[in-house]
Amino acid sequence: MERQMRPASYDMSGQRRALLLIVRDKEKMKSNRCGFDVDRQTMEKFFEGFGFQYHSVLDETAQEMKEEVINFRNSINSSSGNISCVFVVTSSHGRRDVIIGADKKTLAVKDIIEPFGDELCPKTKGKPKVFIIDACRGSNHDTGVHFDSAADEKLSKEAMATKEYRSTRVPPCINDMLVAYAAMTDYVGMMNSTSGSRMIYNISQVFSSPGATEEHVYNLFVKANAKMVATPVDVTVDEGKPTQRTERRKIIMTMESTLRKTLYLRSSNESGVKTIEQKGRK
Repeated sequence: MERQMRPASYDMSGQRRALLLIVRDKEKMKSNRCGFDVDRQTMEKFFEGFGFQYHSVLDETAQEMKEEVINFRNSINSSSGNISCVFVVTSSHGRRDVIIGADKKTLAVKDIIEPFGDELCPKTKGKPKVFIIDACRGSNHDTGVHFDSAADEKLSKEAMATKEYRSTRVPPCINDMLVAYAAMTDYVGMMNSTSGSRMIYNISQVFSSPGATEEHVYNLFVKANAKMVATPVDVTVDEGKPTQRTERRKIIMTMESTLRKTLYLRSSNESGVKTIEQKGRK
């Protein structure tokens, strides 16, 4: 029997850099129901566990976040050391193809991803770049389909618009990239005030599970998505109205990948020392 060969994997012996952009919900902060703070704690623990040098940014405007991305990219290009991989994570409100800053203005997702292309960020050429975009991508809800029901052939105007958009959209063309979104195009993501977003919670659970360091990162995202799909969320509809009711919603993560090798993350014990910076409005 021939020995099965593991596909070529990225060299992870260099530095690991990460940028975390968090825009908290000020109204929910007043009542201590802000899941974004939980996301920040979860991702900082994630970065520490996997030996990343990370920079956390809180509650900045759309323009300020755009500048933070550029500054982060520039710091990578000017680094004297070898860079093995880059993570950029956002946790905020959002809409189709944009996230929303503290000033309620929008930052295009492409302005987060494109600065790390080979020409603009030669230091990461051939290196894996992972983007986690944890934000709503619209206002539609997925109620799921019963296994014994037939699909409705008539699509709503919103569903038709989404279908047309998906068929014409061209994702950012950057080599060695993995982008994970909290929801399908035009659909909402879900946040819990206790455990944070469903996406980041499930990612952290899967990546911290036994044997995770021996699995390709893309496969770990697939497992996180499977956990999300298998755990529907109960949502209160028409809160405070006579028609108030609880409905069950399904959440599906979506991913785009141009990774050309397998990507494995080791623990911080194996991968070096971290540095921590925090910036933003209290």
